[in-house]
Amino acid sequence: MLRRTVLQLLASTGLASLWAGSASLAARGSVDRIRPSDANWPTAQEWEALAGRIDGALEESRSALEAVMEQSGGAVTEEGLNKLVNPFYLQDFSGSTQSQGWLDGWKSVQSAKVGIPKTAKDVSELVSFARAHNLRLVIKGGGHSYYGQSNAPDSLLVWTRDLTGIELHDSFVPEGGRGAGVPAVSVASGEKFIDLYGQVVVGQGRYVQGGGCTSVGVGGHAQSGGFGHFSKFGGMTSANLLEAEIVVASGEILIANAYQNSDLFWALKGGGAGWGITTRLTLATRDLPARFGFIGFGVQAQDERAYRALVEAVIAVARDNLVDPAWGEQIHFAPDHKMFVKMTFIDLALDEVRRIWAPVLDLAAGEGYSFTEELVLYDTPARKWWDLEFRAREMPETIVLDQASSKAGTRFFWNGDNGETNVFWAGYESAWLSQGLLGEAKAAMLADTIIDAAKLVRFAFHFQKGLAGASEERLADARDTPVHPSVLDAFALLLVAGAQQNVIEDVAGQEMDEPALREKAARIKGVYERFRAIEPDTGSYSAEMNFHEEDWQGMAWGDNYPRLLAIKNRYDPDGLFTGHHQVGSEVWSRDGFVRIGGDSG
Repeated sequence: MLRRTVLQLLASTGLASLWAGSASLAARGSVDRIRPSDANWPTAQEWEALAGRIDGALEESRSALEAVMEQSGGAVTEEGLNKLVNPFYLQDFSGSTQSQGWLDGWKSVQSAKVGIPKTAKDVSELVSFARAHNLRLVIKGGGHSYYGQSNAPDSLLVWTRDLTGIELHDSFVPEGGRGAGVPAVSVASGEKFIDLYGQVVVGQGRYVQGGGCTSVGVGGHAQSGGFGHFSKFGGMTSANLLEAEIVVASGEILIANAYQNSDLFWALKGGGAGWGITTRLTLATRDLPARFGFIGFGVQAQDERAYRALVEAVIAVARDNLVDPAWGEQIHFAPDHKMFVKMTFIDLALDEVRRIWAPVLDLAAGEGYSFTEELVLYDTPARKWWDLEFRAREMPETIVLDQASSKAGTRFFWNGDNGETNVFWAGYESAWLSQGLLGEAKAAMLADTIIDAAKLVRFAFHFQKGLAGASEERLADARDTPVHPSVLDAFALLLVAGAQQNVIEDVAGQEMDEPALREKAARIKGVYERFRAIEPDTGSYSAEMNFHEEDWQGMAWGDNYPRLLAIKNRYDPDGLFTGHHQVGSEVWSRDGFVRIGGDSG
């Protein structure tokens, strides 16, 4: 349905020629990217000359798996497996990504060469070299892409690791702008959010909107839209973008903001990857709330009748309280009549939080229910939320201290997040759920859907990834982005996924269990289809949707896609930056090496 809508819009706006023109570029001549096995692959002397032109490094790829196997003499050890689920350890290696691959989709493969720039000029040199030699170019920041966008065989990888630096501004005015400035922070694209929070929130007592996973790289996150623990309060990361420095396909270093290169600036605010390589981003900062808090517990009902009462109570709590800037994070539903609450809140007294959740907690304490996870309820000064020393001293059970990476002892990730690293995905689906589903007219239908879907596999409602309930100011910011507009009315984002962790080929006990993955994939699809039956026209989050989604353009960006495609053709007409589910990638083979003709729609 969304696919047809996009095609109709293309025709009605006269932009169909841009789409068709993009497909017809195959007629320009040879369109295959060059591989190391080809005669015209750059010579050793040409690579050496490139290395001499950059301040950064040019090296061969290396993976975390290679490192741990070497350290253990080729054996698989518990210590090695623990390292491989540490996101910061994986980020020490150019040849490793947070995901290992996707069933029937992609596998993480190392690049032929790795460029590690230190400056925007270095990035420009690497981009110009890739363009001149027609190389497959990929970019890696935190390496969190579920679609394999930050790796490709036979490619030149630009690894933004050494693009570092954070600068706070009391009054920032974008280049070319006028008038009063606003508080902001400029951050190099290779930085991770844990370090940004450390300087802005912990160090300066200001709020900056960023990702929930502490290891996420700033550059790629902002381009996807970007959500964190408190997005109903702070908005999307992309909507807080004030300015970007970016190297585009021509090799030019551009400043994009509301006053210059404004079309590119709009595309960067949620249009996904593939516009170039951002080297510096400037994000608005805001007054920091006084306190952040968390409530978590797990409940199991003895039968479906009791489960229905539990689900109905949760829906009522959500309708009456959770569609509000004070609330974020997740509620999970699972087989065997289980439900899990893992929610964050802002500036609410603990007694008030207990009152809000009393209908669910009182029910769960009664006959027919049992707690599978005991109630956890706390709050902290907001300035201490990402403070490592405070967390390690006051609530060490909430974090995992990074003790393996090159910066061991200085960073943490949330306890539980390591279940999402070094995994091979069976499937991943998302759909924005409109707040109308919580109303009395549709609540019974929503409850039926939850109960039916929960029989298949565990899924979650991510309240911080829907902007219903946000302030009008944050909603206005979000409207000025290309993110699918259904985010504006969504009380939450449905996420359902499944994977196998630490797959190691040819190692007994670590091989891929393909039958189990296929069964998971079928269950994930079943959950998604049940929610699509009651919410057919909303979008999916571009960073967290099905690798195999055919209508990815419409699902990710809706009616904004034609404008995005026009901008893509202006700044990258030859598709130097291409990757799965990236704007314009419909005219490229899945591996990004061959431009293909025909109907791109």
